Amino acid sequence: MEIEAMVSEQAALAAEYASSPPARSAVPALMIRCSAEPTAPVPALFEPVFYVVLQGSKRLTFAGRTHDFGAGTCAVASVGLPFVSQVIEASAAKPYVGAELRLDPGVVADLLMTLPDASEREAPSFAAAPAESEILEPFGRMLRLLATPADAPVLAGPFARELCYRLLQGPLGDTLGQVGRRGSRFAQIRAAADWIGCNANKPLSVKRLAGDVGMSSTSLHRHFKAVTGYSPLAYQRYLRLLEARRILHAGNTPVTTTAFTVGYASPSQFSREYKRMFGEPPVRDIKLREPLRSRNSLHLVSHL
Repeated sequence: MEIEAMVSEQAALAAEYASSPPARSAVPALMIRCSAEPTAPVPALFEPVFYVVLQGSKRLTFAGRTHDFGAGTCAVASVGLPFVSQVIEASAAKPYVGAELRLDPGVVADLLMTLPDASEREAPSFAAAPAESEILEPFGRMLRLLATPADAPVLAGPFARELCYRLLQGPLGDTLGQVGRRGSRFAQIRAAADWIGCNANKPLSVKRLAGDVGMSSTSLHRHFKAVTGYSPLAYQRYLRLLEARRILHAGNTPVTTTAFTVGYASPSQFSREYKRMFGEPPVRDIKLREPLRSRNSLHLVSHL
């Protein structure tokens, strides 16, 4: 089957099982994202996942660099990356459809041990390339499990492992390999990013974090920004604001309570930084988003 036909078939299958808002599917590591219309730019976090655009197109901006991805483009990120996401091609008749698979570092690390020729070259933390049949075939089997969820506990793992194996052998392999490689400089940065992600609402001492991951403060700051596009403190602030927006859009939590919950000591500072990131202060942003929650059409409301 030609690549275009494979992509089209998988787009139809994925769209059938999409939900609004996006949620984990019957295959826990798999998520489908759809939009029936173009969207405004949305700050988000590209977590360590494999992602493929199956229909429509999307624009992603990382650290000031903009990339447009159309149907048949796949991508891998090896660490949580702040970015701005925007669907630029979608309609009710032909919605944007994307699918992602959360990566298991343990599987990647195990595969690296079985691939003696696996590269250890430094690679960017994000990479994209046209999808090949070797990638789409195992991913298609993963998608088809959505129709037979009882098979997922047995078959999802082997299908995901095969997909990672194929990715490691292709143009995205160097970036994917960083997910499972230990003892490298990148692994130290990933450990720092993971700690911030799990403790974003707590005070951050860059000096202490640097010591915990085996680096100097200066080295951590320089390499962290090179990988993520943000300093450690700016990265923490970004994650706090994303979580704050999620809380505010999820229910009736007051703005001040939300500010304290995500780690801000000053609600006024929280409101200023929220407006700087999302374009509107918290209260107005909630009101503007309320109509979107009541629509029946599908929208992206998270990363990718």
